[in-house]
Amino acid sequence: MKNFYRNYNEEDLIVAYLSMVEHTGKINDEMREAISQKFDYNEFVKKANFRTALIKEKGRISFEVHNRVRKGDDFNVIESNISSDILTKKELEYFIIEKYYQFSSYKENNAIDKRTIYRSLLGILISTVIGILVLRDFVLITNEGSFLLLIPLYVVNYLVIKAITGKTRDNLIVFLAVFISVILSTVLPFILF
Repeated sequence: MKNFYRNYNEEDLIVAYLSMVEHTGKINDEMREAISQKFDYNEFVKKANFRTALIKEKGRISFEVHNRVRKGDDFNVIESNISSDILTKKELEYFIIEKYYQFSSYKENNAIDKRTIYRSLLGILISTVIGILVLRDFVLITNEGSFLLLIPLYVVNYLVIKAITGKTRDNLIVFLAVFISVILSTVLPFILF
């Protein structure tokens, strides 16, 4: 039987090793042989175990940053209260900055406030008018009406509302505004004309 692990590079072997250890608790003889032929077995195991510890550590730090951002903590407070035995000071700082920005952006995007509501209402009005014109042009160009025309209509209305509100469709108000504007853009021409 051919040992197919011989064709694996180091990265693939580490992934296969970790997966096998996680699921079965041990590795088979073919994998042990492939690792021993290409690398020092003990060094390879250390590297794989470090990878697992690094993933867990980043998960822990990410969880801490997420909880502190949700509470509304300032970046400096978050950075000063999180430490790591695995990451270097520079790696930790970059990782905290990345996660802080990611979670802060998500929190800001999903915030529902008066500004978002008012801008979404304005977006409904403007995107409905633009949507009616776009739908009319699509029907004139294709000489037929189809439900497939709702896809570009949705995209156009979403882009207009996103530009006005500055938020994505992950925000519930923006999602509802796009949905309402697509319905209005589709139904109003039949009522008005």
